[in-house]
Amino acid sequence: MKPELPSHDTSQTRCSVLTAGLMPSLKQVLSVHADQDNDLAHTVDHPAAAKAPTGGMQPGASTQARRVVGRPVQVQIVEDLPRVQQLLRQLVEQPGRFEVTGIDDTEQEAFQRSQAQPPDALVVDLNLRQGSGLGLIHAVRKLYGASPVGPLVIVVTNHTMPVLEAACLKAGADHFLDKSRELPRLSALLNQAFLP
Repeated sequence: MKPELPSHDTSQTRCSVLTAGLMPSLKQVLSVHADQDNDLAHTVDHPAAAKAPTGGMQPGASTQARRVVGRPVQVQIVEDLPRVQQLLRQLVEQPGRFEVTGIDDTEQEAFQRSQAQPPDALVVDLNLRQGSGLGLIHAVRKLYGASPVGPLVIVVTNHTMPVLEAACLKAGADHFLDKSRELPRLSALLNQAFLP
């Protein structure tokens, strides 16, 4: 006999059905955040959503350029696969302009590093060795509150379902990229976001 899903919990049901093929930790995070956000699959209430997107930026992404003075832009990479870590490092690093300050493969390690050594930008995968990129985005945004000084957050993932993109943007991600097709855009997004 198949168990019935509660009829009053439509957002969690919708989230569970759409994420059936994802890793358990990401499904758990989405389920928790679906309870909190209630209308996850239908709307994104991102503070930057009212701004008009420009030049290939994602809808909902901040279009305000940032400036880092006297040092390279510090970028933290959060990715569990070593070969992808190296690829992301190659795409990000530009001598004197962008430097990778750390690579982490768990949510906890990444959050601890971001507290100890606040990055200007975070490049985050959703599936990690422990925890999830979505959980990290929530934690980092909670750390900075409504302050505009938090890091630029770029999600890179192979899980490109609209519900995941909506969840990431709602949590505070600035961009959402498909790892299999859009990684070359990473350098351009960083250059667009940070004035020389």
